[in-house]
Amino acid sequence: EWDLFEDLTSGSSSNLFLGVYGDLAIMDLLGEYGLLDALAEQGIGHPLLDLELSDAYRHILRLYDGEITPGRLVAELVFRRTLLSRTLEPVAENNRHPCLHLEWILLQNPHRRFDGDHPALPRQEHPGLALGDMVLSLIAQMARVLRMSGTVTVPANLHSALFFLRYYLALSPRIQAELLALKRVVKRFGRAEVAWGEQWGDLLEHGTGRPYRWRPSEMVQPLNDELHAWFKGNERYTREMERCQPRFIIRKGVRVRSLADGQV
Repeated sequence: EWDLFEDLTSGSSSNLFLGVYGDLAIMDLLGEYGLLDALAEQGIGHPLLDLELSDAYRHILRLYDGEITPGRLVAELVFRRTLLSRTLEPVAENNRHPCLHLEWILLQNPHRRFDGDHPALPRQEHPGLALGDMVLSLIAQMARVLRMSGTVTVPANLHSALFFLRYYLALSPRIQAELLALKRVVKRFGRAEVAWGEQWGDLLEHGTGRPYRWRPSEMVQPLNDELHAWFKGNERYTREMERCQPRFIIRKGVRVRSLADGQV
């Protein structure tokens, strides 16, 4: 198995985000990737950046609209440099791979409310921004600038894990097989139904009938040839995925929470 652990090198006392980016550079990147225009289209026209750099090992980026106050929070991202450790032989001799660890990500529109067409997902307080693809693309570019081997995240909930599956691979082949199977369930029933089904115990393992529970697990986006090759050419990983072949069903009448009327 892989081991994910903190980079134990000395922290940086730099007043730059991740030791590289100043406030203006970050805002320039947001503009370059089209995020500022996309936010403006959603009524977020006065983005204010707030960086928390007091912890040398853990940097936090927050974006607000118009005023730096919790009720105006648009985005929050928490990063840490980590090492991914595993022998990649025969693919690679190096077994210490520096990665950018995305510990937490929140993207929301504080001005919008949920409705029947856009129900809340578990733990959501406001509707999302539908800008996740653009943000993850930007994060990957930041990791490349930092010469990282990849980006790593440990999604706290199932709907986040299914989103990351677009670009990330689970380190555990069993978890990867589960997510791919659940992706098919989402196509049939919808994201909210699957997310709340897992939350309320209505998402069941086919055959046993046991409720499925997401267990936060490491997921990796490979950014160099070594990590790409390990996932692509790892016969053991592929065999384990094929051996699992999980299937899931949703119990009829799954309860989908809607903040429009306050009911579950």
